[in-house]
Amino acid sequence: MEGHQLDIQSAILLRFPRPGTFGWVLLTILGFGMGRPLGAQSGGRQVFGMVLNSSDPMTLSQGGFAPVWGTQSPLRSLSNPSLLEAGLGRSYAAAWVQRSAGLGQGEVAWVVPTAQESRWTMAWGARFSGTGPMARTNPFGQMEGEHRASEGALIYSLAHRFSPRWNWGVQGRLYSSQLGGYSAWGGGLGLALRYEDPEQKRAYALLMDDLTLVFRDYLPGSLGQRLVPRRVSLITTQALAHLPLRWTLGLQHLENWSLRYQDPNDPFQNRVFSLNDSDTLRESVLSAASQELFLHLVLGTEINLGKYLRLRAGYQALSRADWSFPERTGGSGFRWGIAVETKRIRMEFTTFPQTLAGRTSAFSLTFGPH
Repeated sequence: MEGHQLDIQSAILLRFPRPGTFGWVLLTILGFGMGRPLGAQSGGRQVFGMVLNSSDPMTLSQGGFAPVWGTQSPLRSLSNPSLLEAGLGRSYAAAWVQRSAGLGQGEVAWVVPTAQESRWTMAWGARFSGTGPMARTNPFGQMEGEHRASEGALIYSLAHRFSPRWNWGVQGRLYSSQLGGYSAWGGGLGLALRYEDPEQKRAYALLMDDLTLVFRDYLPGSLGQRLVPRRVSLITTQALAHLPLRWTLGLQHLENWSLRYQDPNDPFQNRVFSLNDSDTLRESVLSAASQELFLHLVLGTEINLGKYLRLRAGYQALSRADWSFPERTGGSGFRWGIAVETKRIRMEFTTFPQTLAGRTSAFSLTFGPH
């Protein structure tokens, strides 16, 4: 399910200034998160999981990750605070996404205008998610009425351009969750660093998103603290010089390399599996590493058709692994989107299938000064 996916992207970094410093930062983050298994492809259960993912169509169309270059929107800042720029001026945006299993999610965001010469930019946002009525049963499976579940998040983003090519951002979140008669509260912190090369039309971003702290559990001790970031991402994107095309490449889940579901009935995942009491199947190290690498893969493209029309497509290997079945693979993992712009208004739409779970669709509307 989209709300359970861990969104982390990576890329090979080229022409980065001071790679030693950047490398130490990355190694520190990886060392902090490594070795904490989250289970299955989807990474296991998450605290406040319904409002962790974006409702922004552009973010969803690129595999679930905010782009690091291109047309900006207040919605992008909810996923990547380093995208905030002083030149955005006063702008407002709202989005709605209808997910599988009857889960609806929406978000609003607005940029607080600052002077053009200022290096600081801030934005506010709110995200909310909820379900329709669900059956409430007792331990014996007997119906005892209905209940609902909902979650909300208040988000504050702050960005600072400390050099012509470097921008960093920090984000704070306050969570609220209601499950029937139970409630929980928590907070989250996100950090982002972005580098852009205008001459090469290339950009990179490092995201460490949602270090969560639980203030109040549904029941004492039911959630516990989760200081491990939900998402560590490294993203690269570039616009082609002679074609109206931009591509995005990344790997997800940098804080946890092992994403595969360990099926005890799979002879290649069960390290010792006897055939006819004599043969033993063992998965090669290369095969295991290549499969793990594939699950981290995320791709995105955007084509500009004139000045006001953009077509988008994305692919997320982890989503396909989560939602594909041998009997019905469908288009799970692939995403499609479109954006129509005028000088002040931008409309965006994205949709993608999730096989037996149905289809997820998102729509947004942005108002800006340009």
